[in-house]
Amino acid sequence: MTITQQKNGHTPSFISIYVIRHTAILLFVLLANGLPLAAQQTNDSSFVYILSRLTSQIRLDGSAEDSAWQDAFVCEPFTLNSPIDNAPPFNRTEVKMLFDESNLYVLAICYDEPTYVIQTLKRDNFGDSDEFAVLIDPIGKKSNGFGVGVNAMGAQSEVIIFPGNVDFTWDNRWYSAVERYPDHWIVEMKIPLKSIRYNESNTDWRVNFCRVDPGHNERSSWAPIPRQFDLADIGFYGTLKWPQAPKKLGGNISLIPYVSIRNDEVNSANDSKIQSGGDAKIALTPSLNLDLTTYSDFSQVEVDAQVTNLTRFNIFFPERRQFFIENNDIFNNYGLGADQAFYSRTIGLSAAGSPKPILYGARITGNLSESLRIGAFNMQTRSQELSPGNNFTGVSFQQRFLDRSSFRGIFLNRQGWTGEGQIENDFGRNVGGDMQFTTSNGQFVASMGYLHSFKPEKYNSENGQLYGGIAYNGQNFRGYIEAQRIGKNYYTDMGFNSRIENYDPETASIVRIGYTNVGSMLNYYIYPSNSATVNYHWSGLENFVWVNSDGTGLNEWYSRLRHFLFFKNTSALRFRLNNNFVRLIYPFGITTPYLPNGDYNMTEFNVQYNSDNRKLWQFELFGVYGQFYNGFKHTYRANVIYRVQPWVSLKVGVEHNDIRFPSPYEDKKITLGTIRSEINFSTKIFWTTFFQYNTQADNFNINSRLQYRFAPMSDVFLVYTDNYAIENDFAHKSRFVVLKLNYWLTL
Repeated sequence: MTITQQKNGHTPSFISIYVIRHTAILLFVLLANGLPLAAQQTNDSSFVYILSRLTSQIRLDGSAEDSAWQDAFVCEPFTLNSPIDNAPPFNRTEVKMLFDESNLYVLAICYDEPTYVIQTLKRDNFGDSDEFAVLIDPIGKKSNGFGVGVNAMGAQSEVIIFPGNVDFTWDNRWYSAVERYPDHWIVEMKIPLKSIRYNESNTDWRVNFCRVDPGHNERSSWAPIPRQFDLADIGFYGTLKWPQAPKKLGGNISLIPYVSIRNDEVNSANDSKIQSGGDAKIALTPSLNLDLTTYSDFSQVEVDAQVTNLTRFNIFFPERRQFFIENNDIFNNYGLGADQAFYSRTIGLSAAGSPKPILYGARITGNLSESLRIGAFNMQTRSQELSPGNNFTGVSFQQRFLDRSSFRGIFLNRQGWTGEGQIENDFGRNVGGDMQFTTSNGQFVASMGYLHSFKPEKYNSENGQLYGGIAYNGQNFRGYIEAQRIGKNYYTDMGFNSRIENYDPETASIVRIGYTNVGSMLNYYIYPSNSATVNYHWSGLENFVWVNSDGTGLNEWYSRLRHFLFFKNTSALRFRLNNNFVRLIYPFGITTPYLPNGDYNMTEFNVQYNSDNRKLWQFELFGVYGQFYNGFKHTYRANVIYRVQPWVSLKVGVEHNDIRFPSPYEDKKITLGTIRSEINFSTKIFWTTFFQYNTQADNFNINSRLQYRFAPMSDVFLVYTDNYAIENDFAHKSRFVVLKLNYWLTL
C-alpha cells in the first residue's frame, strides 16, 4: 500500500528516465526506416487479373462443371500473410472470375481435408472459420471498397473496406453457393453490379482474393500482403482489368419498409404500440448513394456488452446501428483515440444508451470524382416530455493526393429544436480538418489536424483541439508518437471526449479542465524460424501522459511493459507490467468515504492465456494483482466457450474485482457475469440469448433475439429484453418485447 505525495509537480524519476529513453529509441527507429519507404512498390502492376465475359449460363450450385468456367483465367498461386509472409500456403486455392451486363461471377476451389473449422453459421462472422473472400476497390484509388466472403458451410459475410478498418454492418444483395468434396470445397458467387458503387468510365479496378485456413493457422491472399497488415488491407490489391468499362445500370433503388409491434413495461406501467417506417437507398450516380430513413427503429440491435469501469471517466461504447455505421468512416477519426469530434451514438440515444425517437434522416456518401469523396447528413429527433428534440447536421470531405494520402474537412452542427422551431442559444458546432500522409506501402504515416468548437459567446476561448502524430509499421519494429491539446471550452455535442469533464463528488458538479496528452508506443516482433510451437513474440512499451492546463500540472502518467507469445496452435500467452501515476484533483467516489485528492503511484502485473480457438472447448484466463490508489486490487476473469460445430455456441464468463482499501475506506467487490448462447438452425435462422449480471450497474439483463432471414436482406425479428435490480432482491425494472418485419425491395 503506497501513497506518494509529490510536491511542485515533480514526477517519479524512474518514469521520466524510462519515457525519455523510450521516445528517443522510437524517434530513431522512425527516422531510420521512414525515408526509403515511399519508393517501395505495391501490387497494382505485378498482379493483374484479366476479366472475361460470360459465354454461357452459370448455375449457382457450388460446382466447377459449367462450361463457362473452363476458359476463364485462373488466379493462382496464393501467398501467406500469416503466420509468416512471402511463402506458399499449405493448401492450394484457385480462383476464376467472369462478368456479364449485370453481374460479377467468382469461382473459388479451396483444396483441403474435410475436417473444417466452422465457428458459426451466423452472418458477418468472417475470420475464424474455413473461409474465402473477394475484396474489390471499384474506384481504384485505395480510398474505399467492399468485400464478400463465405465459409465452407455457406454462411455469408459482407464488409465495407476503408484504410485501416472494415465495417461488417454493411448489407446488400449478392448470392453464393457452396459444395464440399473429399479433398476440396467450392464456392460460387454472383455479385450484382447494382450492389457496387463504381465509376462507369473506369476499366481498371483493384481486387484481391483471400483464404482463411484455421486448421493450419494460415491466412493467405493472391496479391501478397506483409504480415504486419490485415488481410483486407486496401493498399495491397492487384488490378482487375475489364475489357471495357461496365455500363451504368439504371433503377438502382432499394426500399426497406418495416413494421414492428412493441410492448414496453417500465415500473409496472404497460405501453403497447405498432410502429412503421423504413429506409431507402438510392444510387444518385454509380459512386454516390443517398440513404433515407423515417421513424427509424433499431429494436433488433443487440444490447451493449456491459463492462466494469474502475476509471474516473466515461466508457466509449461502439455503435451497433447499421444506418449510422455504413460508410461512417468519412465522418470518423477526427481527433485522437477516444477524443472524437463525431460519435454517432449522440444521435437517437441517451447517455445511458436508451433510444430517443428519430423522426427522419437523410445521408449522402460516395465519390464525386476518383479522388474526392464526400459525406453529408441531416437527422431530426423528436421532442419528449423532459428533453427537447435536436437537429443534427454533418458535412465531411476527403481529397486524396499522391498514392494513399489525403486531407479532410468536417462541419458538425447540433441545434436544439421544438415543434415551434429552433431553440435560441441551444447549439453546438464543430469545424476543422486534418491531413494524413501515408507512403504507398502503408508503413509510414504522419498526420496533423485541428478542430474548433462554437457555443454561446462565453465559451469562445480555449475551444480548440490540435492533434498530430507519426507512426511506423514495419516487419519487426512498429510504433507511434502522437500528441494533442484540448481547451477546456472545446465542446463536442456530436462527439466523445474521454476526460475533459471532471466530476467532483463533494459538490456533485462537473468541472471542465483542458489538457495536453502525449502518447507513444514501441513494439518489437520476433518470428522464430525453427520453433515448433511459437509463431511469433511481441514485446512492447507504451506511455501516455496527461498534463492539465488549469495550473495543476501533471494529471496522469500511464506506462506499460508487455510481452506476448502467439503459438502455432492459435493459443496465446500475454504478460503485462503497468505503472500508473495519478494526481487526483478532486476526491474519487470509487469507495466510501471518497478517496482524497492527492498523488497516487500504482504498479500492477497481469497475465492472460487464451486457448486454441479451433477446439470445441475454448477458454480464457486473466489475472491482475497490484496497487489501486491507496489499496490493492485483485482481478480475475475467466471465459469458457463450448461449440457444437457449427450449430451451437455457448459462452460463460465471469469477471471479479476485489479491491481492498485501508481503514476507514470500504472494500469494494464488483462482479460481472455473462452467459451467451447462439443456436444456428441454418444459415437463415439464428437464436441468440445474452444474460448479463453486473453488480456495479446494479442490473441483471436478459436479451434474447430470434432472427429469420426469409429472403435476401429481409428478416423477421422477435426480441425480448428484461432488466432487474440486483440489490433489491431482483426487483423488476423494465421489460420490452418486439416483433419486427422488414423487407428489402430492389427496384
